[in-house]
Amino acid sequence: MLPATGPSRRATLFITLITIAALVLTLLWARQAKAVEGAISPYLKGSAGFMSGFLPPQSGLIIVNPFYYHFNGSVGSEVRNGNVELGIDVKVDAPLLQGVYTTSWKPFGATYGFGAVIGWVWADINATVVAPAGNIALSGDNNGFGDSLVMPVILGWHSGNWHMIASLPFYIPTGAFETGKLNVGKNVWGLMPTFAVTWFDPMSGWDLSASSTLVFLTENHATDYQSGVLFHLDWAIGKHLGKWEIGVAGNFVEQISNDGGSGAKLGGFKAHSIGIGPAVSYSTMLGPAPLTFSAKWEPDVSASHTFKGDVIMVSLVAVL
Repeated sequence: MLPATGPSRRATLFITLITIAALVLTLLWARQAKAVEGAISPYLKGSAGFMSGFLPPQSGLIIVNPFYYHFNGSVGSEVRNGNVELGIDVKVDAPLLQGVYTTSWKPFGATYGFGAVIGWVWADINATVVAPAGNIALSGDNNGFGDSLVMPVILGWHSGNWHMIASLPFYIPTGAFETGKLNVGKNVWGLMPTFAVTWFDPMSGWDLSASSTLVFLTENHATDYQSGVLFHLDWAIGKHLGKWEIGVAGNFVEQISNDGGSGAKLGGFKAHSIGIGPAVSYSTMLGPAPLTFSAKWEPDVSASHTFKGDVIMVSLVAVL
């Protein structure tokens, strides 16, 4: 946790802006990497945004966050179900529900909470399958209960205008998987350590937030595919104007280790993508419960070895 004393508000803002500017320049000039199996990370890129480092310090709160996630995109090649596919177009729609409960326990001076994410997934795909007897056109769709996240550890700190969250989500393969089909589950377990930080000045209304996640996945034994380690960064810059917050949000994905196993027929296949777009939120009260509605659109401006497309997300957060 950052100390309570530190640089002045102007100095802090200047340092933060310089850090974000350097980060944005780094992302824009990042080397295009050479993706995980199916070319889509199990972490939903762009799912964090405004105030992502803030966990209410009060104990006994139930934070309910239903949200709708949409992604559509295309990629030149991928490996799915042990087959190489070309010219793939995919669309994923997922209504999900996240719940978090904060407790009175204060380990390391932090608010301790726990939670989970569950949801339903609709997926559509069009592709060409590479086969010895000749390429075969493929199209299909499927829907069902998707894979889930369990978060046994969520820690939130506060120090002046700074707010931080460290969490340890576990990815659970609750979605159905069957070799040879378009699956809504990935048939792998995962660990996704996450750290998020928000600098929010209530006087000026500025909110600068970022959330970083590492994705570690087990091998898919049905396809002998070991996906590499992924790094995700979601960020947002917004300004509160009364009940509204308006700004820009983005995501950055970089795979930091190669895919492996006999099923990785395209080699290391490291994923890389950058997305950026507008974001807005509106906060109000429903009786004693604070409600925040938010929406954003993050089109990819760069992508390799993963789908290039559009993230659209709407969410409602209720603190009970």
